[in-house]
Amino acid sequence: MKTDTQNHTPGPWFRLDRPENSLEDARILTHITNGAHIICTLGTTCTDGSPSHSENARLIASAPDLLSALQFLLADYLAIGGESITGSSVPADKARAALRKAKGEA
Repeated sequence: MKTDTQNHTPGPWFRLDRPENSLEDARILTHITNGAHIICTLGTTCTDGSPSHSENARLIASAPDLLSALQFLLADYLAIGGESITGSSVPADKARAALRKAKGEA
């Protein structure tokens, strides 16, 4: 069963931190890459106190793995009749909505 349409840059994706020194400030540039291509770049100054920089980079880098896992989990959930259990359609609805958003369909 193929669960990923691969319309995005194939994973796995990795973080690559690179210091960038300029006259104004020292910045850390974090590239998200699949080893062959840069997916995106996040930048922050070292002294700006951005605690979410590393967390954002970690989440972005894990996106292909999360997408694949959610697709498999939803397929398994539906295969065992998870939606037929009273009140259990909420997880499937949330999973479908997240998948539509990830695929640009939302």
